[in-house]
Amino acid sequence: MPYKDPVKQYKCQKISSWKKQGLKGDYEKIYEKYINTTNCDLCNIELIQGNKGRNKKCMEHNHNTGEFRNIVCHNCNIHKSDIKKRTDNTSGYKHISYCNTKKKWVYEKVLNGKRIHFIRRKNKIDILCIKFAGIILNNT
Repeated sequence: MPYKDPVKQYKCQKISSWKKQGLKGDYEKIYEKYINTTNCDLCNIELIQGNKGRNKKCMEHNHNTGEFRNIVCHNCNIHKSDIKKRTDNTSGYKHISYCNTKKKWVYEKVLNGKRIHFIRRKNKIDILCIKFAGIILNNT
């Protein structure tokens, strides 16, 4: 049965999304902070809700433990040290790793100032093809 209250529905969808992404913590407190935060906790830029832009709201968290840390802008979120220095690279290839919590292969790299991020469920070969296609396209 769908929610009649759009505010409750939005809250439920947000918390559900965070759980699927591996975010851990007191979801009620995190949601209150998320709703009430208007500026990035790191650079103080004004935040917007939405899926695009450098100042969209992001949930900054520890990628190894899932522990929530801050509400930040997209730019600050992609420049956090635990994203750049992955310790779980089991693939043998730079920028490719396996995420145990999501059971997916991940390819992450910053190229020409833009973050490239691909996730594949099946096997490492799919993600390697993406990496090497990118190398070929950038060298031609």
